[in-house]
Amino acid sequence: MLTAWADESGSRPDLDPGAYLLAATLCDDDDVAELRGTLESLRIGEAKLHWHGSSPERRAELVATVAQLPVTGFVVVHMDKDADDRRHRRKCMEFLLPHLALMPCSTITFESRGQLDASDVDMVQKLRSRRAIESTVRIEHSIGRNEPALWAADIVCGAVVQARIGNSAYLDVLGSAVELHAI
Repeated sequence: MLTAWADESGSRPDLDPGAYLLAATLCDDDDVAELRGTLESLRIGEAKLHWHGSSPERRAELVATVAQLPVTGFVVVHMDKDADDRRHRRKCMEFLLPHLALMPCSTITFESRGQLDASDVDMVQKLRSRRAIESTVRIEHSIGRNEPALWAADIVCGAVVQARIGNSAYLDVLGSAVELHAI
């Protein structure tokens, strides 16, 4: 069975207006310890690995490491210049969760956004009531600094944003391990 971790990102509003990304990284349950351990070993005096604020050299190191891990990425990009973050996220979840469920992935952990986590739970209930996902699909929320597996999703998100604004070098390293969907 697969397990997934998800993180979000806005793109660069000056170069890619109206773009919002939700990235999930998936791995087999048996590979979770390796994923966590490898990413944790890259943390150098930081609360968590984070794409934003990293130097180009550090980003290259992060992407190269993720490319060697037994993970795949699934990224949904919602384009709507008039949408707020809540609408962007809901649209991405409507696409992402049914696709992950078919893989099959039963647990998706999102980086916690505090009180906004309730909106994700509400979205899952709506998808269940529409029979878009089975009742076996669960979402969880975790604080980013406490869950190294979430860092892989952040890195994938960052690589996709860079590709969208004209720098595909990072995404090229990840290659076919990342599946992109624009909605």
